This record gives sequence, C-alpha cells and structure tokens, in this order.
Amino acid sequence: MSLRALINLRIIISVIVILIFSAIIAVWQARTSVEKEVRSSIHLAVQMIAFGFEQVPEGSEEKHAWFDKIATMQSVRHLNISIEDTKSTARQHETLYESDDNNTTPLWFIKSVMADFLTHNYDIEIGNGAVKTIFITANPMDEINEAWGETKAFFWSIVLMLSIIFITVNLVFNSMLKAVNAILSGLRQVENGHFDLQLPHFKISEFDVIAREINGMTKALRVAQTNNQALALHTMKIQETERQNMSRELHDEMGQSLTAIKAMAVTCQQPKTDVKTICSSIVDICDHLSIVVRSMMKTLHPLSLSELGLGATLSELITEWQRRNESLLFDLEYDPSLEKLSGEVTIHVYRIVQECLTNVVRHANASKVKVLIFKDADQVKITVTDDGQGKQLNAAGFGLLGMRERAENLGGQFNIESIENYGVKVSVVVPYREDK
Repeated sequence: MSLRALINLRIIISVIVILIFSAIIAVWQARTSVEKEVRSSIHLAVQMIAFGFEQVPEGSEEKHAWFDKIATMQSVRHLNISIEDTKSTARQHETLYESDDNNTTPLWFIKSVMADFLTHNYDIEIGNGAVKTIFITANPMDEINEAWGETKAFFWSIVLMLSIIFITVNLVFNSMLKAVNAILSGLRQVENGHFDLQLPHFKISEFDVIAREINGMTKALRVAQTNNQALALHTMKIQETERQNMSRELHDEMGQSLTAIKAMAVTCQQPKTDVKTICSSIVDICDHLSIVVRSMMKTLHPLSLSELGLGATLSELITEWQRRNESLLFDLEYDPSLEKLSGEVTIHVYRIVQECLTNVVRHANASKVKVLIFKDADQVKITVTDDGQGKQLNAAGFGLLGMRERAENLGGQFNIESIENYGVKVSVVVPYREDK
C-alpha cells in the first residue's frame, strides 16, 4: 500500500470514528434537552393547576365548575390536560406522540431522543371523598424538531471541519510527495552513476536538509570517482613503468651478463686459456646477477615478509633507508605480537610504511622520522611522524591516495596531519586479522 493510500485510509477511519462519536454525543444531548424541557413544562403545569385550585372558594359546585373549565381547555403548547374520576392508581397511559405529515425529523431520531417521562397524574380531593385525577400528557415533538435542527447543524459543521482538514492534509501531502518523488528520482540517477546531480531546495525544511545531505553525498562520490579514475590511471602508468624498467634491467643486466658468461664459456673451450681467471670473472658476474635479481624481487614483493616476518622486513627497510640517508635518523617501534598478522594485512602495512618513508625522504627535508606500529585490541595502528617542513595539503598526491585506498579497502581509516614547519603525521588504523 502506498503512503498516500495509507494516510487517506487512516484519515477516513478517523473521520468515521469522529462522526460516530459526534452523532452519539449529539443524540445524547438532544435527549437530555428534550427530557429537561418536558419535565419543566409538566412541573409548571402542575404548579399552575395547584395554584388555581387553591384560589377556588370552598364549595363543591364551584370546584366542579372549575374542573369543567380545565377539561375544556385546548392543548397548551405541547401539553394535553384531561380529568377523570378514579380512585385507582393502577391506570396507565401509553406514551404517545403526535405525528405530522410535514415533519422532516426521522423516526429513528424521534425514538432515540423521546423522553420516558411523558405523563403525569395529579389527584385532587373535592370533598365527600370524591377524587378527580388530572392527567398531564406531554407531546415533545416541538422540542424534538428543534433538537433535530440543532443536531443537523452540529453534524454538518463537524463534516465541514473534517472536510477542510482532509483537503488541507492532502494538499500538504501532495507537496510532500512531490519532494519525495524528486528525491527518489535523484537517488535513482545517483545509483546510475550521475554524480553531478544537484537536488533543488525545498520549502519543507526536513526535505531541504535531506536534499542538502544528498547533494553533499553526490559531491563526495564525484570527488571519489575522479580520484579513483586518476588513481587507476596512475596505477596503470606505474605498472607500465615497472614493466619497462624490468624489461630494461633484464636486457641490460641479465642479457649482457648472460652474453658475457656465454662468451667466457666459449673461450674456456679454446686451448691455452686462463680458465681460472675466466671462472673468477664468471663468479663475479653471477654475484652481480644475484644482487640484481634480489633487488627486482624485493621491488615486486619482499620475500622476507613470508620468510622472516613483518618486524624483520621493516627493520631491513629502515636499515636500507638509513644507509642511503645518513643525515636522517630513523626510529622504529614495533609490537612483536603482530607477527601473527595475516599475509593480506601484512603486505598492506608494509607498503603503507614504505610509501610514508619514501615521502619523508623525498619531500619532508626532515632530520628525524619515527615509525610506530602496535596492536590495540582488534586493530593495528600505524603512526609515521617526521619533524620536516610540512605544508598545507590542498590536494592529495597519488602516494597518499594509494595509502588511503589500502586502508579503506581493509575496512580501516587513514588520516594525515600536516603543519607547515612542524612536520607531518600519518595515522592509519586497520583491522587485526590472523591467518586461519
């Protein structure tokens, strides 16, 4: 069920309930009003008859004449008065009311509000033990008709008020639906990759806040998409550059060395050849090739990670950087409990530290760099701090983007703080996972 249908259904149910309760209250109020009016009229008639009878002088003839005048009276307003001779209190008068063909009051309403107290008998002793009973019967149709008119007015005012509320709610709901549809349409476009979308401003503040958040999200997605594309192009460029370098080294080092070894081997087959000297040269060439191959292998993947562990590999990396940069002091603090770290996380930790040190050597102009790696609960925390020149980072380079990608791909976080003349602090947090 749609939101519009659900809200309209609830409004209709609420309206029906309100109308039912309003009808019950209106009928109850009309019944109370009719009953009060009937009682008041009968009570007034009884008081007037009693007062009139007291004014008649003593004497049965005059009292008989007074009763005859009362009996010949026409119905007054909605009261009928009759006189009968009776000594029995068992007589009952049926509750009757007059019906008018022009009466528009429905029968169900008449029965609902009809008062139970419609007949009152008043006994008067006229002497000689004779008793006359005056029966006062009420016909409350005038009051019922008035009550029906007031009830209709009340009912239709309730209907009008509820109709206005219903129309107002639907008008407001229509504007809300337009905003919701615009937001849903925008989200579908974002889902299809249109990150340049910008939702308009809405008059309803809550939807305007949602629109601003979505606009901020699309902007962040657009920036991330641009960075990812640039990083992907840079990665492919690096791959091609590494392949070219590897091809050149294989050609220059391996090719030339193998050619020299082959030439020396052919020379050894000649008579009167200084085999010892040639063998020594071959050994030197093989040693050189071993160094070249290890350097290439370390560039591709440090084998010491799987053979010696993360701590030893990082120490070797620090030692190598220290050898190349004697003026820069390197400090490594490593938590030995990280030796159980999974291989997938280990290589990313190593590459992040490697990239940080490369940036420090190339750009920081620092005198000291400190590397801190430790385990904190179920996380691995990496902090690389230098005391170099620092700078305000307006745009992250590919090295920083690469580190951020590594951390976020593992489900971690990457943060960098750079203050001019105070150095740079790189903080990385990644989940701790062990090999199963």
